[in-house]
Amino acid sequence: MTALLDCARLLQGSARGGGGSSPAAQPAVAQVTEAFTAPAESLLSEREQEVAELVLDGLTYRQIGDRLFISAKTVEHHVARMRQRLGCANRGDLLARLRAMSADRPSAASRRAPWPRRPMD
Repeated sequence: MTALLDCARLLQGSARGGGGSSPAAQPAVAQVTEAFTAPAESLLSEREQEVAELVLDGLTYRQIGDRLFISAKTVEHHVARMRQRLGCANRGDLLARLRAMSADRPSAASRRAPWPRRPMD
């Protein structure tokens, strides 16, 4: 967020005729540019990617929690964080974005399964 504010200040300064950008603003611009050009999958942590795969498999939060040895509430927090990081307004947008991300992967068969797996009840 700080990088975004620095970038906005930089753009506002150059719009007012402030001339060149300050050396301190350069890293902020690089961070903002990187955030917008980075693949969406890299915005998610490894654990969030595991949760995303299981959500796409149609498991409930409780089932996901049982597989990953976390509570259903923690799964809910991971999903909320994924929505925030990917800029999705609601759960439907998140699911569409996750499906698009999984379709862009080279091979769905190469997905690694979260370890360890528990048998389903």
